[in-house]
Amino acid sequence: MMKSTRSKVNVVEFISLRIGFTLYTGWVTAATILNVSFFLKSVGMKEGSAGFSESVWTCVILWVAFVIYCTATIVERNPLFGCVYFWVVSAIRDKQIEDENIKLNTMIILIVLAVYMTLVTSFMIYEKCKGKCNRGLLYF
Repeated sequence: MMKSTRSKVNVVEFISLRIGFTLYTGWVTAATILNVSFFLKSVGMKEGSAGFSESVWTCVILWVAFVIYCTATIVERNPLFGCVYFWVVSAIRDKQIEDENIKLNTMIILIVLAVYMTLVTSFMIYEKCKGKCNRGLLYF
């Protein structure tokens, strides 16, 4: 993803490389965070034994993932990468609707993420219009 967002590309390369690698990288990031969570659970970070409930640990991991996605989004100037997390959190919210703690945290994350992605995208468009865009999703 980093190589594709730092190179000038044509339309075919934009769709196949830049968008493709961005979506792939976003999902690999989500899978890696999920696998780390499974590992932590397997080594003893289960309900009660780690000081917090599984629901609280889930929310902590969701917020850590939020920071990871937002940081990568602004550093790489690629809001599509951050939008993958929007999709991930929406799926988690749909599956965990009975847990009020997760339900509340995912709703807050979705709102903050939507505002953040709007601001980052606006900033990127501004950079592109001013001719200061030297990397990212809109770098052609």
